Amino acid sequence: WDPNNDSEGKATKSRSSRSSRAGLLFPVSRVERQLRSGCFARRLGAEAPVYLAAVLQCVTEEAVAVAGRIAKDRDDSCISALHLRTALRKSSVLKQLRRGNGPSHHARAGQERQCRALASRKKATKQKQATK
Repeated sequence: WDPNNDSEGKATKSRSSRSSRAGLLFPVSRVERQLRSGCFARRLGAEAPVYLAAVLQCVTEEAVAVAGRIAKDRDDSCISALHLRTALRKSSVLKQLRRGNGPSHHARAGQERQCRALASRKKATKQKQATK
């Protein structure tokens, strides 16, 4: 048995990036570093940067595809900043993303109140069961 030769016992593990494992072109590690340095939350799940990198890649692909069609319609060979701006104005999907039609802060506050109310109800029922 040779400790330097692991070919018999274990298969050598090839190193691959999280981006390649997820099938993405955008860098997952860089997105994670930015999320951690941005102090958006105290804790960060392992899948959060993968998901965010996938979303960023999807939005970028959509913008470049629309800009490419605009450039082709104008008989240009390169996509310029003007084409990207026009794509952001014309595409309904990209317009909606720019507007930010996500949940409002008021809805989130209501959800937090509901969670607190449910937690207090659970505590009350546990106390009733304990006294019986």
